[in-house]
Amino acid sequence: MEPEDLVIFDNELSPAQQGNLSDIIGAAVIDRTQLILDIFAQRAWTREGKIQVELAQLNYLLPRLVGSGAALSRLGGGIGTRGPGETKLETDRRRVRKRITDLKAELETVRHVRATQRARREKLAVPLVALVGYTNAGKSTLLRALTGSETFVADQLFATLDPTVRRWELPDGRWVFLSDTVGFIRRLPHTLVAAFRATLEEILYADLLLHVIDISHPQAREQQEAVEKVLAEIGAAQPVINVYNKIDICPDGQEFTGLGVAVSGVTGENLDRL
Repeated sequence: MEPEDLVIFDNELSPAQQGNLSDIIGAAVIDRTQLILDIFAQRAWTREGKIQVELAQLNYLLPRLVGSGAALSRLGGGIGTRGPGETKLETDRRRVRKRITDLKAELETVRHVRATQRARREKLAVPLVALVGYTNAGKSTLLRALTGSETFVADQLFATLDPTVRRWELPDGRWVFLSDTVGFIRRLPHTLVAAFRATLEEILYADLLLHVIDISHPQAREQQEAVEKVLAEIGAAQPVINVYNKIDICPDGQEFTGLGVAVSGVTGENLDRL
């Protein structure tokens, strides 16, 4: 598809709005949610990630199938008849609903597995610290720098979809579990929050949150507030330490807001303070 054949709206559109706008503009129209889902689909590598993305996509698709019913039903031959378009629509609806049910069952299995893993960690009486933050704030880079483990790191949106838990040795000889989580974004679609419930639960069970903030970003404050809003929405109420990351590329005069520590996950600056 050529760039001029696609129009992206930075708001969630209803099925009717999407169809009408496409007719008026004469090009394919997608909204913010669909764009994010497309990005997520490219980033999903594990079985759990793929399940969560597919569930979110199908929940997004279902009302759009229903919304097109009126137009497709006009293919019927007369009163009391069912045209081929409507018959196909009903079949598609059933398949989508059945697939959503199956995916939810698979995610419940994932939740049970995670619950078992958490129970094992709790028996060790070792605290769990979770890295949270806006997408591309450098959480995975920080996890690798702090734990010395090999984790996937990339300068891209939503590089990490699945929680990654590693052992983190502290300077005084103690150690904790450190968990990397999916990055947040402003106006995170509710479809994604629901689909990624199993992943987001890892945040709720953490004893401490390290809020990683890309202090080099011109909208660092807005991103910080967006993450704080999502944390409030999912019910996270643990203590939080702000970690102002990327000070190695921070512009002169950039201000740090709130209590926390300024670090660089790339150069290692101030990681001992953290």
